[in-house]
Amino acid sequence: MLEDFLILILGLCVLVFAADQFLNGTSRLAERFNIPKALVGALLVGFGTSAPELAASLTAVFQQETGGVELAVGNIVGSNVANLGLVLALPILIWGNVIPPKGTKEQAGYSFLGAGLFAAVVYLKLNSALGGFLLLLFFCLANYFIFHYFKKAGVDPPQSSRKYSWSVSREAIVMTVGLVLTILSPRWIVSSAVSIGNEFGWEGGFIGFSLVAVGTSLPELVTSLVGARRGEWGLIIGNLFGSNLFNSLGVGSAILLAHSGLGRSSEQPFIDGSVLLGMCFLCLFAFWCMRKPVSISKFNALLLLFIYALLFWQMIRSLTG
Repeated sequence: MLEDFLILILGLCVLVFAADQFLNGTSRLAERFNIPKALVGALLVGFGTSAPELAASLTAVFQQETGGVELAVGNIVGSNVANLGLVLALPILIWGNVIPPKGTKEQAGYSFLGAGLFAAVVYLKLNSALGGFLLLLFFCLANYFIFHYFKKAGVDPPQSSRKYSWSVSREAIVMTVGLVLTILSPRWIVSSAVSIGNEFGWEGGFIGFSLVAVGTSLPELVTSLVGARRGEWGLIIGNLFGSNLFNSLGVGSAILLAHSGLGRSSEQPFIDGSVLLGMCFLCLFAFWCMRKPVSISKFNALLLLFIYALLFWQMIRSLTG
């Protein structure tokens, strides 16, 4: 177990460096090309930092380790609630004075709808192939409407007179290297976390919700903390809602289609129904917080954190019950 803890620490160190470089490169390129940072956060940073969830979930399904699809579903649900209950709440509690940029309400709304559709497919235990195709279809439609909104709604792009010493190609290389390391380093974190969880005899769904979800949400957490220090709230908020949309629909469709393709079935629920309901409520509350372009209070951030704690406690209850 000592070796697993050492790997966990090493992975965290690499992740901090990688997320910093990725955010720097992405932010500077957005300014150079006058692209709204909320859009960059939703469609690029959000998907990039959700790649660990996709890798971890598909690995679990194909290898059928510690519950296979149960671990994968727990990972998605745990990552979604961690993104809002931890990754969004903590920077607001630390720095405060966060005003959602234009377009955030729409992103939060699609994120809530995606989480609700994923929860319905999982709870009703629809045919894996049918459920996977439904999630994939809504995923494509949601991203089309988000992109269309930013294109037509007149969202103001960032204006910067900064003189850059690096070329565009060098910025792109820095961003790409940061993204690759951000995607790869959580694999060490996740593998060590799963080994630690197995030592304690935890079930697949709980490992996915807790250790794996927190591990795969570390890119969002580090990126958000680094960005909050620089006031990059457009990137942060777009990242989180884009990540949740990708988790619920992109990763959700992938694991269900993979589960169907392997011809596997499960007689047990993939995850506790009350936790699915709690995830939807948390997404709805986050949408409510983003409905107006006014500063998000620290009290609302505390409520997000409290809801996350309740869901974690419920997962422990379902494990011990």
